[in-house]
Amino acid sequence: KKVYNKFINAWRTSYLSFYDRTGKILGDENLDGQANSTSCDHLINGDTTATPPYYGLKSVGLTPPTTNAGNDCTYRYSDSEGGQHDVTITFDYNTNDKTNILVINNIPNELGMAIDSIVDGEADGKNGDFLAYAAGSTTYTPTVDWGTTPTDEVTAAWKMEF
Repeated sequence: KKVYNKFINAWRTSYLSFYDRTGKILGDENLDGQANSTSCDHLINGDTTATPPYYGLKSVGLTPPTTNAGNDCTYRYSDSEGGQHDVTITFDYNTNDKTNILVINNIPNELGMAIDSIVDGEADGKNGDFLAYAAGSTTYTPTVDWGTTPTDEVTAAWKMEF
């Protein structure tokens, strides 16, 4: 629950707060309503020198979520066997579902299943708003469920409201 409250859901809340404050999508570098930022620095600071300029959390007066790693978009998670995982986030657009998503990389199955249960009420990585994908996936087609090895890493995505 700690990772969910302090990191994953905190980023979702930041996304919603950014939209509430600006009317724009956090991570939308093309200003077309579709998140596409893979850069943590761009999510935090934006790039007002780009054409078109886009804004990050700090440039609109928002504070990024707290983390236990050196990078605001990374959270160090210790799994049930003591292994370390650098769980990272970014925002992207799922062309299959036509939705903006919070992408969570390097998430162990055990953590993904726990968060899926919180978000969707059950740990089913193929259905709902919190989905499992093959590790490193960028196609975002839910073809896999949470794996059977709790500490194996996968990619997850949480559908955003807009």
